[in-house]
Amino acid sequence: MTEPLRTYLYHTAMLVFSSTGALINFATVCAILLSKALRKEQNIFTFNLALADCISAIALFINNFYGFPEIPFQLENGSWIQPLFTAGLFLSILSTLAIAFERFIILRYDALGHRHIVTAKRSIAICVIGWIVVPSTYFIIHGFNRHASNILVNVVSPCAILACLTITALCYILIYKKIASISDIVLNDAALQRRAKNSKKILVTFALVVASTTACWVIMCCVLLVEIYGALEETLWFIVLADVGNVLVSINGILNPVIIWLRLTVFRNKLDACFGSRICRRAFESQNPSLAQSHSTTTTIKQSVSTINIDLKDITEN
Repeated sequence: MTEPLRTYLYHTAMLVFSSTGALINFATVCAILLSKALRKEQNIFTFNLALADCISAIALFINNFYGFPEIPFQLENGSWIQPLFTAGLFLSILSTLAIAFERFIILRYDALGHRHIVTAKRSIAICVIGWIVVPSTYFIIHGFNRHASNILVNVVSPCAILACLTITALCYILIYKKIASISDIVLNDAALQRRAKNSKKILVTFALVVASTTACWVIMCCVLLVEIYGALEETLWFIVLADVGNVLVSINGILNPVIIWLRLTVFRNKLDACFGSRICRRAFESQNPSLAQSHSTTTTIKQSVSTINIDLKDITEN
């Protein structure tokens, strides 16, 4: 494969995957904000995860857009893009860790919801603090000392990200076992059993997010650490390996929201209601134009009943 062809394929793949990831995560953020069924306390950290992945994907897209061979001009002072991407990735990982602890605290210390340990205000405060501390750290160091910023982004961050992923994975395993033991203790309590089952499903879902992030990031982490020595940067196999690592990182931005939408019941129900009802309605109206008006009225009534059912379900689960 010639160098120009490899460059075109690499940047094309990066642009496609990063733009797709940005769009899907942005759609997830908008869906949580605009949908009453999704705009719940238990989805605050999910919202934070999608927002962090969206920003990381946008940073990747900008970086590769101006690096594409056909673009005749370069991005001035674009060195801030890499710290932005790394900060977004860190916040994404920390969001998955927060979700695990949230489910554990709810089931272990506030199973009936009377103590109000986990509240929407506290969850939002944690997210806001994270968005202040993590990006500020990267941008302040980047602004004052570029050499220190390069070490932070290319050496410290890969090691810290792998460490965070390892700790998060271990926490998910331990918390899942703890929740399983709690569910065995409350066999006679149907409400607590439902909450334990729901917590298990949420933990498995975000454990898959952690696993996909680890699988997609590990190659890029090794590449960044090897690049510090500079001995292999010019070899073809290392260049290809670096390209594969970057592409996997961009794919990760797509996998995370897809896992969430397909695994979590409330998101899957919303997806089915959005696309399934539209397809069925179009087919119905095309075959029965005269009944379209009466069908529209019936659909409105059903949606109202469905909203009530969702609210009752959230009350029993939480």
